[in-house]
Amino acid sequence: MIDNHRRPIPEWAVQPFWLGEGRRGVLLLHGFAGTPPELRRLGEWLAAHGIVAHAPLLAGHGTSPEEMARTGLRDWVRSADAALDRLLERCPVVGVAGQSMGGTLALHLAATRPEVRAVVTQAGMLRLSDWRLRLLPALHRLVRWHTPSGGVDLYLPDRLADLHNYSRRPTSALLELVRLGRLVERELPAVTQPLLVLHGGRDGVVAPANADRIVGGVSSPVRRLQRFERSGHGLSVDVDRDEVAALAGSWFEEHLGPR
Repeated sequence: MIDNHRRPIPEWAVQPFWLGEGRRGVLLLHGFAGTPPELRRLGEWLAAHGIVAHAPLLAGHGTSPEEMARTGLRDWVRSADAALDRLLERCPVVGVAGQSMGGTLALHLAATRPEVRAVVTQAGMLRLSDWRLRLLPALHRLVRWHTPSGGVDLYLPDRLADLHNYSRRPTSALLELVRLGRLVERELPAVTQPLLVLHGGRDGVVAPANADRIVGGVSSPVRRLQRFERSGHGLSVDVDRDEVAALAGSWFEEHLGPR
């Protein structure tokens, strides 16, 4: 496996993982250009509390940006659906959590799969902050690659090493990401499950206003928004990561029912 700079991606970083045992399970969906370890800390918390955690590798991820360029929102949705089916084979009671694009996919599953009992989004995306993305429909065939610019928004910049992702992204896939956000924003009224929305106050990739749109757009009678003002977009690895994992895990403990 390689990343866009031809540096090796650690083999463990691209492997789907299963943790824990029990009748309850949570699907953990990583972000755009990311890998399963983004949500490992939450997975370990869940496993320690009697909840199975399954983190799949989404289509086009963990290989190369060139491979990612051959995928789009239908492939990512298909990956998430298939992973949920695998989890349901082991656990009759399930929830879904996701980081960034994974949070968007978690909302899609909640809107379309009645088996989902509870949802957590971490830095969930409906709309991206970069204004240049508005030009993608016209330019993505001319400009094939996008390299994020600007500084790291993490409170603890060294935690960037915990994210094994592509730093060069295909513009065709970015356009698909924008389309996914628009699709899920339209689907929000169909989300009725207990929903916890977590977002970093320093997030420079997915503006914190996305969290307000999510909470305001769903039909869930039980919903909660929690901001972590010190954390950046990589909420699951930044300064508040332990509190984030505990809060998300406790949400599933409460809303998936007893063991």
